[in-house]
Amino acid sequence: MPRKKQEDVLVFQDVQTEQSEALTPQRIREPKKIIQLVIDAGRSSIKYQASTDRETGTPARKIDSLVCPVSSVPFGEQGAFSMSRSKDESNKDFIEYWVVGSAARLQGKEYVAMTDGYNHKVIYFPILCLGAIASLPNLYELSVGTSPRRRTLHINLSTLSLADPTELKKGISACKWITVDGIRYRLTFVKSGFLHYPEGYGASLWMQPKVADDKEFLTFDIGYGTSTVSQYSNYGSLPKRVAASPNGGGGVATLVRKFSKALRQGDSSDSIEREHLREMLETATITPDGKVSAFAPDGKDVGEALKAGISAWIQDSALTDAIADLSIKARRNKVGLCGGGFAIAPVHQMIRERLTSASVPDENLMLTDNPETIALSQMKQITGEANAQQAA
Repeated sequence: MPRKKQEDVLVFQDVQTEQSEALTPQRIREPKKIIQLVIDAGRSSIKYQASTDRETGTPARKIDSLVCPVSSVPFGEQGAFSMSRSKDESNKDFIEYWVVGSAARLQGKEYVAMTDGYNHKVIYFPILCLGAIASLPNLYELSVGTSPRRRTLHINLSTLSLADPTELKKGISACKWITVDGIRYRLTFVKSGFLHYPEGYGASLWMQPKVADDKEFLTFDIGYGTSTVSQYSNYGSLPKRVAASPNGGGGVATLVRKFSKALRQGDSSDSIEREHLREMLETATITPDGKVSAFAPDGKDVGEALKAGISAWIQDSALTDAIADLSIKARRNKVGLCGGGFAIAPVHQMIRERLTSASVPDENLMLTDNPETIALSQMKQITGEANAQQAA
């Protein structure tokens, strides 16, 4: 029998390899994606943004800070999910079912608003955070995995909050998986990626290129419960907060009460629901001749009542202290006006008038783009760089 040549043996082995590869499907590994999730879980709303680089991701989004525990997950509703963060007596995952956002009102049972308790937004932070994740429209595209039903999310989580970051991290790190629309996502929070920024930090990133060589600047953030004056140093590549004066009770929640009281003192109905009062604020305008205009559910213009409510809020609340502080500091430093309060046109106008009457130069008062979400949307400048460094 003739002896096989070495070349023939090698050719035969190559043929066998090709046949084996043709019979055995190759598992395609998806490249690992690191999601930069920035969340500002406030008492009124949850603002969040997710991206994998500077170009890819979602714009800043917002849902109501409401949570509702349910017995099963409803399909077709935003913010609905199941999750686990503990084991039962049999060492099996203890499964919880939640709906977060405005859909929490639709479940036919009692829901929890973060405005109901001073510390609610810390206690419920894991649920608020998972509700934001469940509400991402491109959640599947942000995940990786070989199975269409079992995926993984690798998350770098950054928070904007006054709360203790270690407490927030401990709460969310206990959550191991989340199921949304029948797809189970394993949650992997990058340990070195949990970053905590001052509340409203994105506004300082917006301000930095606009103050040129100014070595210091300010931000004035009016949120739902608090009005905060923050001072930033502008010496390095990123602004650094050096002082902050939060004024609890100086936010929009107090304005709503002042507005309601002003309505009751006139001939308007005192039965307007709180959520309608907020909608009336958000849709209020300034007319071409400079008057405040706002409309009640019955179509009546209640602009004078709103003007009276804003005046009372400015003159007799915790906001009064914030404005007094700013009336001195903003004479020499530029200030970025941000937060949901400044998204209300009459609020912006009347506070600006109050500050300029206190000798603050008008050019020092800079209204940020989209003041309600600016603190979040500008964070993409930092998170995009973080993703690029990890990819490298």
